[in-house]
Amino acid sequence: MSSANSSSTNLSPIERELQEFIAGELISAGAAPPIGPEDDLIKRGIVDSLGVTQLVDFCESRYGIAVTDEDLVPGNFQTVRRLADYVERKRVGSPSRSG
Repeated sequence: MSSANSSSTNLSPIERELQEFIAGELISAGAAPPIGPEDDLIKRGIVDSLGVTQLVDFCESRYGIAVTDEDLVPGNFQTVRRLADYVERKRVGSPSRSG
C-alpha cells in the first residue's frame, strides 16, 4: 500500500486520461521517466507545436470541447494538471462575453 512514487493516485479522471495520452502518444517509449501532474511538459520537451496540435485534437474529440485560438497559450498546456483544469472549465462552458 505504501508506494513512494504514487503520484498517479491523486489524479482526477481527466488528469489520468491526459497523462496516459501524453505518455502513449507524445513520449517515445523509454525516452523519459513518467510524468507527474505538475511536471512542466514544455520545458521537458514533451509538448512542442506538434504536441499541442495532438493534445487539441484529443481534447476536442474526447471531451467535446472547442479549443479556440485564444486558448492556445502555453499556460493551458504546461502541465497535466493545468490542461485538465482547462478542459474542465471548457466542459462546464465558459460564459460568452459579447459586447
